Amino acid sequence: MVAAHVIDDLSDRILAGYPLLVTRTYEERRWEQEFRRLAADFGWSCVSWSMTGGVVADSESSGSEAGAERVDPVAFLAQIQNDYPGQHLFLLKDFHLCFDDPYVIRKLRDLVPVLPGQQKTLILLGTVDTIPKEISKDVSIIDLPLPDEDDLHEILEAVLDDPKSGIATSIQQADRETLVRSVLGLTADEARKAWVKSLRGADGLTDELFASLISEKRKVVQGASLLEFVALDEGIDDVGGLDGLKEWIANRSEAFSTDAKNRHIGNPKGVLLAGVQGCGKSLTARAIARMLKFPLIRMDLGDLLESGRGVSEQNLRDVLSTAETIAPAVLWIEEIDKAFAGFVGNESQDPTVSRIVGRFLTWLQEHTHPVFVVATANRIESLPPELLRRGRFDDLFFVDLPTYEERLAIFRIHLQKRGWNPEQFDLDSHSNATEGYSGAEIETLVNSAIIDSYAEKRILSDEDLQDSIERTVPLSITMEDEIFQLREWARTRCRPATLDHRVIRVMEEEARRGETPAAEAEEVLKWKQLAEYGQIPAAIIEFLRHHERVTWDVLLNEFADYTEVSGRYGLVFRSDPKVVIWTRIGRELVDQLIDLIVRKRLYLHPCGEDLYQQASTPKLPAVAKFPDQRVQNAVWLPTELQLAPYIGGAGIYGRVARIKMGAPSS
Repeated sequence: MVAAHVIDDLSDRILAGYPLLVTRTYEERRWEQEFRRLAADFGWSCVSWSMTGGVVADSESSGSEAGAERVDPVAFLAQIQNDYPGQHLFLLKDFHLCFDDPYVIRKLRDLVPVLPGQQKTLILLGTVDTIPKEISKDVSIIDLPLPDEDDLHEILEAVLDDPKSGIATSIQQADRETLVRSVLGLTADEARKAWVKSLRGADGLTDELFASLISEKRKVVQGASLLEFVALDEGIDDVGGLDGLKEWIANRSEAFSTDAKNRHIGNPKGVLLAGVQGCGKSLTARAIARMLKFPLIRMDLGDLLESGRGVSEQNLRDVLSTAETIAPAVLWIEEIDKAFAGFVGNESQDPTVSRIVGRFLTWLQEHTHPVFVVATANRIESLPPELLRRGRFDDLFFVDLPTYEERLAIFRIHLQKRGWNPEQFDLDSHSNATEGYSGAEIETLVNSAIIDSYAEKRILSDEDLQDSIERTVPLSITMEDEIFQLREWARTRCRPATLDHRVIRVMEEEARRGETPAAEAEEVLKWKQLAEYGQIPAAIIEFLRHHERVTWDVLLNEFADYTEVSGRYGLVFRSDPKVVIWTRIGRELVDQLIDLIVRKRLYLHPCGEDLYQQASTPKLPAVAKFPDQRVQNAVWLPTELQLAPYIGGAGIYGRVARIKMGAPSS
């Protein structure tokens, strides 16, 4: 189901008499189905045309019969004006390829003033890049969106139900949401093929399976010189320590869920990781993407800001547009301090660069797409103060040299990755001996010890590790002053990425003390709590879970204490607006209900009029089922709300609209 606001916009333009719509999309088949459905909702006919296939009409169209002119674009444009009756949509596929023909342009200009009076609209469907100047003022350009989460859930259900897909794995609802998020940014066909490829023959859902799905998005960034698609080889378990940061990321990941979206919880913006070199900031960026199950794209901000590469604001717009297209995604800006070096506080700075920096900072604060930005920095004095302002990032973390426990974990990780059993080594001694060493330095010395033992045809020993430790001079010695200054700066500005273990113990005690109240709170009706906090859509869903099936009068009566349920608006079926669902509802509540129904969170079911015997129903004649033909006068179709779809006509019952009613009689 395409987003309601897109369908509404297209409907408004067509019914307002827009003669020529240019719709940009790679998904010709998907959108042709939507336009044909839209025409049926209007009671119009729909005709499609292509250079190779000629005309394909629905059963109610009555244009010319087969002939050579069906393929010729100029002749077909003439037929549109003369041979087809009013109330027609015409889908012209890849018609922009005909723009080189001056006769085509002239004929389009001739049609523009004629079509509105005939209730006809031309829809150019394809990957249109440029519009001829001659018709640029006569067209409306609409970028048709890729499938959203609701669309992809519907497609995934079809894939899982199709026996030809060969998918035998049982998939829980939470995993289905993750599968959907993994392919956002792909077309419907691309998503379908990616799921079948990854799930066919799979024994279960693993991190590797999700990483395989995410890799399908690689082609979206191909050709973007300032963006790089990064493989998700490392997971959060490959990061030793940083428990405070890990916990924070785990909490933020919940905000990307469908439930959080339904509760209008905003997407997390991102995190800035400042700290000592070699302490895992870049590794953490990769692990965050794996943890969120998002693709990771690295942005070369330094190259973008270098005037020698022909800096332009268009470059930045293209980069950010690509990131938003592939969303949900993690946008990784490595060593952002180097990118801004030389541009901060420089009065002779190129004004174009100043605008780019300003535009980028504005995007950081205002973007609404699920693009989680992870920026890393070593030298914080190079960062502009406005970058550190709250609102650009959700939080700033300081990544310090690893503690004893973290060094212990880092030794284990790197020995295991290289096939050695950590339990065979005295890691306690090695962790004590490496105080002041970074994670990168520990990795290097482990690798060096393994190479030395291999070269001498020996088994790796504690002595090899100790020798490698003694040969390594850590940054904490060579850059002691810089690290001290960095710590002092971060002390009052950043959260520590490593939790103090005393704090952990306090948190555990608080959690234990909170077990009983939490259990008692579950007994309270959840929908009432949500409604009291203004989370009306989520409360409606919970109310339905509690009652299974609800009539309109019951719903409005129960929610009267929490929101404005009465008003001058009604709900009708989009297929026939004279078939009324309910009346006298408040505007905000109507819009919330439409959103829930269109996004398939709630479902309408026809029901008997007897369920409303004690209710004040719409003062209209009642019908037992949806009319086969459009009605002349308004009627009321009794319905109830459920969380399960209606098998007998989900398409009609899932397409609803708002109407404004007259003032109530005194």
